[in-house]
Formats: sequence, C-alpha cells, structure tokens
Amino acid sequence: MSETSKFTDDILNTARQRAESIVQEAETETHRASDEAKVTIAREAEAVVRNARADADAVKRRYISEARHRSKLREQQEKERIVQDVLSEVRKRTSALAGDEAKYVPLLTHLIETGLRELGDKTAIVRLNKSDLERNVLGLEQRINKSLTQVKVEWSKEPIEAIGGAVVSSLDGRIRIVNTLDQRFEALEPKLLIEARTSLFGE
Repeated sequence: MSETSKFTDDILNTARQRAESIVQEAETETHRASDEAKVTIAREAEAVVRNARADADAVKRRYISEARHRSKLREQQEKERIVQDVLSEVRKRTSALAGDEAKYVPLLTHLIETGLRELGDKTAIVRLNKSDLERNVLGLEQRINKSLTQVKVEWSKEPIEAIGGAVVSSLDGRIRIVNTLDQRFEALEPKLLIEARTSLFGE
C-alpha cells in the first residue's frame, strides 16, 4: 500500500469515526429530546385534563345552581299564585256579602254611621254605589236617624265605584271618609297575605 493510499484510508477512517460519533450524538440528542418532549407532552396533557375537569366541575356547579334557582323561582311563583287565589276568593265573598241584604244592610249602616261619627259635622253628604242607591235609601236614613239624631244626612245621587260601603264627606267636599268594602279589603290585604302565607306554607 502506498503512502498516499494509507494516508487516504486514515482520513477516511477518521471521517467514519467522526461521522459515527456525530450520528451517535445525534441519536442520543434525539432520544433525549424525545424523552423531554414526552415528559412535556404528558405534563401538558395532565394540565389540560385538570383544566378540563375543573371547567366541567364549574359548568356542573353552575347548572346545578341555575336549576335550583329556577326550581325555587317556580316554587315561589306557585306559592304566590295560590295566595292570590285565596285573596281572590276573599274578594268574591266580599262581593257576595253585598248581595246578601240581611247581612249587608246592617254592615252598610254601620259603615255610614262610623263615617259620620269620624267626620263630626252636623251635616254630611253620603255617597253609595249604584246598587245601594237603588235600595231603600229611606230605610237606611231611618236606621241612621235613630242612632245619630244630631246629624243631617244628604244622600248624593252620584254613585261611587265600589263593591259596597259608603263615602262620607263634608258639604264642601274637603274632608272625605272612605268606608267602602274595597277600602276595607285593601287595608286588610297585607295582613291577609301574611296570614295566608303563614297558614299555607309556614312562612
């Protein structure tokens, strides 16, 4: 073998060794990078799963909360409907009372007398609804004159808008005593609401 060939073989061997070393280093680096990538990917995947679970839990809690809220709202609405039905029934019975002359006339007389006493004038105007004006006003007047002999009552021919009862006012109209069944019902309504809720729902 000539010196040139030997020299060439040495260079080639060195190059091969260097190439093998480079390949081994590259493979080692590739394996290391691959392992690091696997670890990183696994870590990121775990983070994604954790976040997904947290998001899912948050969504679940929100849906449960919203469902409870809707259920509570429906319950409250249903309770309110029942209470309003009770009030409606009380109002119907109040209206029916005005149609029962045996019970209503003494009550109407009482409401008028109460208004006259509260007004305290010697002359007063009494206003009734259309139905009561068509009743025997003279009979009412006789009833009132027996108990309030010092008061002169003028019966207005203009009807009021009310289920029943009366509005008693001074001659100049500056003082008005509203003693209608409607006013009595409205005054009692807050108490009726409380009593109905307590009786029906224990609230």
